[in-house]
Amino acid sequence: MDIATAKRLCAINTCFYQEHHASFSSSRQSAWPGWELCLPFIQKAARGGVVRLLDLACGNLRFEGFLRTQLTDLRLDYFAVDNCDALALPAASGDSRLLRYQHLDILDVLFEGQELAGQLEASRCDVAVMFGFMHHVPLERYRQALLAALIQSLRPGGFALVTFWQFLNNAELRAKALQTHRVALKALELSNLDEHDFLLSWNNLPGAYRYCHSFSEGEINQFIEAFAGEVEVVSRFASDGRTGDLNTYLVLQKRV
Repeated sequence: MDIATAKRLCAINTCFYQEHHASFSSSRQSAWPGWELCLPFIQKAARGGVVRLLDLACGNLRFEGFLRTQLTDLRLDYFAVDNCDALALPAASGDSRLLRYQHLDILDVLFEGQELAGQLEASRCDVAVMFGFMHHVPLERYRQALLAALIQSLRPGGFALVTFWQFLNNAELRAKALQTHRVALKALELSNLDEHDFLLSWNNLPGAYRYCHSFSEGEINQFIEAFAGEVEVVSRFASDGRTGDLNTYLVLQKRV
């Protein structure tokens, strides 16, 4: 895939979330089962009863809401980052919680060749999470740059929690993705996408497409190998979706 195509795919996603944020948010209210397994690492990262947490591509902030109900004995110093204010701001302004929101188009920063970590207002966090976003990032080098920024935001000993969607592992989702993708490529006059790259539909609405990448186990292993000198994999598990295995979670601890 060339850079022009990658930028167009990201623009398609940006438009999708701007236009369909209400219906998308309404379908994203429940906590993911895998988040329960993340709680011990967040608790372990706390210092003095406080957890400083970065939520990169925070969406409608449901992870923040989940933590508020689960970690009542800890204070959350929460930094949320996204480029879709219509998703994030209604949740961020709901009460006087200690939450700071930064509008930032992460992929624009990467496309411009800037160092993403330097653009983030949060730094030296105890925990950095990125759930449901890596599959929206085209091209391997940008995925690696994104993970590098997430790791760089951590203090030594801090934890990065990341999910990798694997929708092609599900026969029903795979069949639907293949069908929609063929139609979308023709409608959008796109070609030459990379392997495991798809345009997915939304609520069967004509023209409502999202670019998503389905990760293989080999690709996830490559991330681990690329950052072996900076982090240790302290947990790797599958969870979420109707089959309980549509996301692979990595819990990475920054080396001291």
